[in-house]
Amino acid sequence: MTENGRGLKIGTGLAYLMATGTVLGWAIGIVIGRGIYEVTPPIGLSFWRWFITALCLLPWVIPQWKKEGHLVFKLWKPICAMGLFMIGSSTLSMMSVNFTTATNASLVNAGQPLTTALIAWIIFKDKLTTIQTLGIIAGGIGIVVMVSRADFAVLQALEFNPGDLIMLIAIVGYGSYANTLRTLPHELGLTVTMFASTMAGSLEILPFYIYETVTYMPMPFDLMTVFWVAVLAIFTSLVPVYLWNAAISVVGVNRTAIFVNLIPVFGAGLAIIFLGETLRLYHVLGAAFICLGILLVVRGHQKISS
Repeated sequence: MTENGRGLKIGTGLAYLMATGTVLGWAIGIVIGRGIYEVTPPIGLSFWRWFITALCLLPWVIPQWKKEGHLVFKLWKPICAMGLFMIGSSTLSMMSVNFTTATNASLVNAGQPLTTALIAWIIFKDKLTTIQTLGIIAGGIGIVVMVSRADFAVLQALEFNPGDLIMLIAIVGYGSYANTLRTLPHELGLTVTMFASTMAGSLEILPFYIYETVTYMPMPFDLMTVFWVAVLAIFTSLVPVYLWNAAISVVGVNRTAIFVNLIPVFGAGLAIIFLGETLRLYHVLGAAFICLGILLVVRGHQKISS
């Protein structure tokens, strides 16, 4: 069985695969962003990352603009809000790592599925089943196990700081983006939607980028920086967000959001593969809880449907 995903005919299984691919791309982006944050200003990096993403979409947008362009101007308010939520949150996430630890950021990020569900409940009166709630809790436990290395002394030693508040604002923004997307009519395709929102978001943070250039540091344009910005734009922004939008359009915000909990799983896997880290029992245990959480959220929705 297939469902309409804003012009795409894709099944729920493929939608879940898209959500998984999205999170993998974001996990790679976190690794890259962490590696270059000392030599690139966060707002400048976000601006060029997303502006290039919008430009890459132009060859596909131009043929559709005549048919869908009028909808963009009609729906400019939610589109501009989506741009601010996505790109603003992306910028805040990059800024947060300058003030907090990766452990703290991962723990705060574990609240994104619950935050997304809470926003959906407040605005759209969506309700979680008991099974789905247990799934979100299980996913959160899995993240805690992984980032704490199954050592509660690590959690007791945590000290929260302004960087954690910045990350919290970011996850609220991501949840708001997902819930705003669902308000757009399906006549507005994914490609035009993503182009309009990313371009709007880029222009919205442009004044802050200029201010950052003058008061903090300019964006370097050496060959290595340009290369990594291009990688971030294409492989951690363009492709993942397109897949994310498609998944939300088919399976909804709550079932899509739970896949965010896979970020530490992929992060650990990348570290084991490329950095030579050792696979530990807490990796396996945490991943098991996270996968159980995803399964419960997905199955909980199926019980509602049946």
